[in-house]
Amino acid sequence: MNATKWALIIGASYFLYRKMAAPLEALDQTVKTLTRPVAQALAEVQFIINGSNYIKSPTSEFYLNTDKLDSNFKVIDKVWLKAIYLKHDSNGDLIEEIFDPYLRLKPKYYPLVNGLVDATTVNALK
Repeated sequence: MNATKWALIIGASYFLYRKMAAPLEALDQTVKTLTRPVAQALAEVQFIINGSNYIKSPTSEFYLNTDKLDSNFKVIDKVWLKAIYLKHDSNGDLIEEIFDPYLRLKPKYYPLVNGLVDATTVNALK
């Protein structure tokens, strides 16, 4: 009889845990979604207060390695892409020229893969 009580207690505890876990996971995801922009804003404020600056390159160029693209030549590394945009003001123009709106490399720019992308190499393939 004692084992039956324990089995019922364990079963009821597990049932309550399962019923409570789903709403708590949903709440956790909602809180993460709501607090992420606040955390990013606070990081930017700290960045400014500390006198930090984004690293800028003196030239508009980057390397387009295959590990940044999938088998369809679509950008898979969004962090890399953002870093390239921030690295030099003109890199955005290069990216918008060589990629379509879905971030797939345009076929005429396939020769740039695993090489340097700059104004000279892009203009040579136009």
